[in-house]
Amino acid sequence: MQIEWLASAFRKKILTHEEITPYIKLLLSDLSEEHTEQLKEIFTFLESTVVEKMVLAVDIYDTPKLFSLIPDPTVAQAVIALLKAPPPYEASPLLLLDKVYQSIHEASDGLLEEAATTLGSSNTVPKHFEEAYARYQEILEDQRVLSSLYPKAR
Repeated sequence: MQIEWLASAFRKKILTHEEITPYIKLLLSDLSEEHTEQLKEIFTFLESTVVEKMVLAVDIYDTPKLFSLIPDPTVAQAVIALLKAPPPYEASPLLLLDKVYQSIHEASDGLLEEAATTLGSSNTVPKHFEEAYARYQEILEDQRVLSSLYPKAR
């Protein structure tokens, strides 16, 4: 299967991350319900380092799809995802970053906050991060307020 080849390519360091990106895009292109369940099962057996390399190699557009497949994402994997910047030609970069933040937030309770704290304490904070993360925190707060006002609306 494709994922086993990707895992072996990462272990053997045959290709660079940029060269592997299209293969990950291909892997994630067919996310039918059956295929998604198969991938989730396979991801449970992958080593954490291989998953980290996949998160590093995947482009920002496919990062939410990849995060939905990872059974127990780590803080390191989330930090790698938070470091991804939208391309300069992207028409709505904040929306794209919101999707990445949402996928991390849905993956595990407190993972996004822990990864943001880890990233904030490092020297590699991207320019876009603080504004986009603050905006996303406001979106989460708005969701909490609206769900408390209208509990049946979900």
